[in-house]
Amino acid sequence: MPADTRREINPAHEEPSSLSCDTSHLPPLPCGWTVREYVFDDHTLQLTVPDRPDALLDGPEVVAASNRDDYMPYWAYLWPAAIYMSQAVLKGDWPEGTRVLELGCGVGLVGVAARAKGCRVTMTDYEETAVVVAQHNARLNGFDDVETRELDWRSPPSTTYPVILGCDLLYEQRNLVPILDLLEIMLEPGGLCWLADGGRNAAHPFWYLARERGYAVTMRDHEGHELMTPGLHYQLFELRRPART
Repeated sequence: MPADTRREINPAHEEPSSLSCDTSHLPPLPCGWTVREYVFDDHTLQLTVPDRPDALLDGPEVVAASNRDDYMPYWAYLWPAAIYMSQAVLKGDWPEGTRVLELGCGVGLVGVAARAKGCRVTMTDYEETAVVVAQHNARLNGFDDVETRELDWRSPPSTTYPVILGCDLLYEQRNLVPILDLLEIMLEPGGLCWLADGGRNAAHPFWYLARERGYAVTMRDHEGHELMTPGLHYQLFELRRPART
């Protein structure tokens, strides 16, 4: 993992949970699955997650994929930024029924929060297992109408959305331009994109790159206060795409 992700609180070390659900349709993992509960004011969401995601790092398929394409099973971790972003999403002011696309959904907390907010949600991830788990977690919370699909940022479809969300995507420099290229195709003119980050070094130049692309960029901390420059703690990048003239 990049060095600056190691300083974050590792959610793999959460306390054991007594919650359970049927995981027979999920792929088997060496660490097994567990159900955890997350409380946000008036909403309580449950997620089925890998019990000890660090155990996936030594699997032969992961090692081979890492050697081939610098792959890491980031989908298996619920990073702290997802907690803060889900809280912000639940407090968002977009109307009920707003069409929302989530990039890099992982286990699906942010997308499920958007659906709990009343949005029409499509959750996507490059990793097939993540898509399966995210769909499972949407249904676990009573949402059978959440769409899920695999998505490679390097070859996005032409479908557009007024709101695009992504959490912990800016962890490597090589991701920044593909994400901005995707937004050029999939974010509607006048649309809004929220990208949350834990304060990693690779996210710092994103602020400048997004502004060079013509986006109005605002950054906020976990309490919603505006930040003037990127920092080393949680930050929510809010990008507004100019409307067509």
